[in-house]
Amino acid sequence: MTNQGENIFLEVKNLKTHFHLDEGTVKAVDGVSFKMKKGKTFGVVGESGCGKSVTARSILRLEEVTDGEIILHRNGETLDLAKMPATSEELRKIRGKEISMIFQEPMTAFSPVHTIGSQIEEAILLHQDVDQEEARKIAAEGLRRVGIPKPEERLDSYSFELSGGMLQRAMISMAISCNPNLLIADEPTTALDVTIQAQILDLLLQLQEELGMAIMLITHDMGVVAEMADEVAVMYLGKIVELAPVEKLFYDPKHPYTRALLKSIPKVGVKANRLESIEGMVPDPYNLPKGCKFHPRCPSYIEGVCDAAEPSEVEIDSEHRVSCFLYGGR
Repeated sequence: MTNQGENIFLEVKNLKTHFHLDEGTVKAVDGVSFKMKKGKTFGVVGESGCGKSVTARSILRLEEVTDGEIILHRNGETLDLAKMPATSEELRKIRGKEISMIFQEPMTAFSPVHTIGSQIEEAILLHQDVDQEEARKIAAEGLRRVGIPKPEERLDSYSFELSGGMLQRAMISMAISCNPNLLIADEPTTALDVTIQAQILDLLLQLQEELGMAIMLITHDMGVVAEMADEVAVMYLGKIVELAPVEKLFYDPKHPYTRALLKSIPKVGVKANRLESIEGMVPDPYNLPKGCKFHPRCPSYIEGVCDAAEPSEVEIDSEHRVSCFLYGGR
């Protein structure tokens, strides 16, 4: 029987990605730790600007990592991606082949002056030992796999000739063209209508089952998390404030921010004039509050405690952890 340690594909330890700008330092990701298991979906949720996308881009080393480790487990060996030069050949081989990403805006992710097919074929030629003709066949099969009709013809289309839903499918096709072990999906249903959203999410689940890949799902939509994720990390201003299996997070949320996010979800069969919202605004990243970063908006705020120091992480149990003074954290 495989033990839990052998199921870990990627470990992120105390990851920090800070941007040093003229106005000051933005701590976009500030000490994030989590593990990703093979074949499972890890959801990352939070409001815009909380560091979700920067965390994902840091894993691929598309952002300059300030500190921490990104440990990739493969074939009995471990690699720390954080210590590799961002332009190294080894890292280029890992991107796309072992870890792939669906970016937030498919219209801007594809080049408008090259055909969809040429861009997918380029990824295949980079990571697989095939010729141009074979790469085109693999690209066409990939488009067919994600439900695009007449895939051989669509290979010669440009991005502006496809609808948003078709373009998102084409991007998924490119991302899975080399059968990655981890697919990072950054807001994969943004700007799509509800019907197409459901189709894209179903497609991701189907592909996960076929390929056995892990998915890191970045979203602000708690409904998407409930449907897709096995484990969920809730982020606020560069930190994970709560991490738990999806059932525990939804039925026994601990952090006031998690509870507030869940209360903002519309419920079927419940009459309400308006949805509950989280009071206040996300603070200015150049001028963060002292203590717990959520305390100015927190309904459970304890004066002299929450505004005096940052809470440390508390283990509720072996699977559930939270950073909040309500559970210790001192």
